[in-house]
Amino acid sequence: MEISRVQHLILLIGSNPLPNAVAGKLLVEPEGVVTLVHSDGSSSVAQRLKAWLEKEHNKKNMVKFVQVKESEPSSIYQGVWKCLKENGAKTVGLNYTGGTKMMSVHAYRAAEQWAKDKGITSVFSYLDAHTLQMVFDPPDDSSSERRIYVGQEVTLKLKDLLELHGRSLSTTPNSVPTLPNTARALAEFCWKVDGFCKKWNSWVSEMTKKTSCLSVPEDENLKEVLKDVKDEARKEAFRAAIKTVYRTLCAELGQTEGEIALKQPVFKNTHQNFSEWLTGKWLEHYVLDVLNGLHKDLQLHERAQNIQTGGVQFEVDVVAIRGYQLFAFSCKAKSEETRDGKKDLKMALFEAYVRAQQLGGDEARVALVCCAEDPEGIEQEMQRDFDLKGRIRVFGRKDLADLAYYIEDWIKSQSGEEG
Repeated sequence: MEISRVQHLILLIGSNPLPNAVAGKLLVEPEGVVTLVHSDGSSSVAQRLKAWLEKEHNKKNMVKFVQVKESEPSSIYQGVWKCLKENGAKTVGLNYTGGTKMMSVHAYRAAEQWAKDKGITSVFSYLDAHTLQMVFDPPDDSSSERRIYVGQEVTLKLKDLLELHGRSLSTTPNSVPTLPNTARALAEFCWKVDGFCKKWNSWVSEMTKKTSCLSVPEDENLKEVLKDVKDEARKEAFRAAIKTVYRTLCAELGQTEGEIALKQPVFKNTHQNFSEWLTGKWLEHYVLDVLNGLHKDLQLHERAQNIQTGGVQFEVDVVAIRGYQLFAFSCKAKSEETRDGKKDLKMALFEAYVRAQQLGGDEARVALVCCAEDPEGIEQEMQRDFDLKGRIRVFGRKDLADLAYYIEDWIKSQSGEEG
């Protein structure tokens, strides 16, 4: 189904520029003009959107501004009428996804009346955040709306999303995971051996506290870590798992089994960075590795870990972008076995949701990857408490071994293409 393009496109500007960026890229003819109707409060958003659209269309001065008072119907109506009069296009379009409800109503009235008086074609549309469809209003009472899936029609990079929101990166994100084999082994044993993550962290802490390095995990130095484990079979499972991960780490670092210094070139020779990776950051790199493996099948054109912006502190563990839809992942190598643990996991998910909304708007989707035994319970509580149904997902300990399968299924279900 063909997308309807017009000579003069009007966009209503609110706090989120993403829907207007998509509409401005798709709905205007190559030689057309875009008018951004904004209030004083959304002026900076309009300025950033203008810069982005003119760069994308490779055309200077194609974007115009009309400032209105968002709470005054006459100001909105007259502002839209004026911009239509000055342009004189034969086809006009209004995408009313952005802006306030009052702006939508009175801009629609003005554009509709103008087109009727001049006998020209008018196209009204909005971007459905749930289905990623551009919805075109029926031209008359005898017709029905047209819906076109546009989730893959516009490709936005992380840099684009940041620019549209007036942000910039303070560090360069990782696109290649660090020590992926070790991260995969840690994920496997977290899934296979209940409580492994906590024991692994205890062993790392014990070793680094005593010697500032990781030594061969023989029975003597594991004794303190496993003293509270009464069942011998379970104790042996912990020993075997820790030893296997240790050997994997040695192999990946390219060294013989012995002492592993915590100052490694791959971690910029800093003790803290390696310790943080060993006791939790590895999960972020595992998720990035999984996403990199899925990028062709899912058309994930960008995957990144450790997204940090300058100015106001803003951080997301891992992101993937498909078309213009952002998928954000919060990664916490901990469970909900204590009240504080569950609280921390819910807080991490909520913070990731807020950040993802700020960058990717209502189209964004968020997942928490953790070692929880009851991920569905956490998900249901968050959906109930914060009205997040359909926008979040929690993957727990039992999902880690087949995480690629579960993430692929989730992303496909959220992409809108099935509709």
